[in-house]
Amino acid sequence: MIICVDTCVLPRCQLEEGRLYRDAFGKELGFELLPMFDLPAFEADLKKNLALFAEGPLFFHEPVWGVEHTAEKGSPAWEESMFHLRLTQKYARILRPGKMVFHLNNGPVDPARKALLLRNSLENLEEMRTLFPDTEMLVENTGILSEGTQLLNQAEFTGLCRERGFGVLIDVGHANANGWDLFALIHDLRGQIGGFHLHNNDGVRDLHHRLRDGTIDFQKLVCRIKQDAPDVPCVIEYTLPDHHGAPLLDDIRYLLTLFAAEC
Repeated sequence: MIICVDTCVLPRCQLEEGRLYRDAFGKELGFELLPMFDLPAFEADLKKNLALFAEGPLFFHEPVWGVEHTAEKGSPAWEESMFHLRLTQKYARILRPGKMVFHLNNGPVDPARKALLLRNSLENLEEMRTLFPDTEMLVENTGILSEGTQLLNQAEFTGLCRERGFGVLIDVGHANANGWDLFALIHDLRGQIGGFHLHNNDGVRDLHHRLRDGTIDFQKLVCRIKQDAPDVPCVIEYTLPDHHGAPLLDDIRYLLTLFAAEC
């Protein structure tokens, strides 16, 4: 089982802090690199730490801040997105990640414009495939219902991914916050799942809490993953600096224990 750590948990522009996890678990532990080129010091920090990400499993998570795939091509929002994505492309050519996570949308969804927003996003997905031809795109179930950012409900997301044959990354926290049937989601998309984002919440808000802090039962979830998506990489995606260090090290050990246990 490949377990990865999302770099969003690391102190800003201190990617070297990721060495803590590599030292503890070796090259079997991977990273999901989240580019933050909106931070002035990020690119210099990344250049200093390329060796860390050149070892072991590596996902790229496309930039979130400054990127909106529902934006119409040629619009200011699209131009800003392309600025961040071209910088990401520069480092993808160096680090050669096997997979990249794609967000259908990041911003609010106007129900009256839903069809247009989805069309724009799917067009931008094809553009991403040309920018990153050697990297598998994984479409993530993004958006939070309580925040007005859910573009697709569970049936729509599942149907789209099955119809188009998309590689999928299932964010279990997003599914839980939106009231989706997480086990059915995994079962229905089995064979297309290329990764999981693991974090917990209260069933309403996208809190990115620790694995044992929320309404998802990770013991049962891991059993479902082992049944329907064995050997699919799991990314622990924490965003709070307080989770860096001892808490995350403890949760990696906990996750390894769950995957080693009988169901």
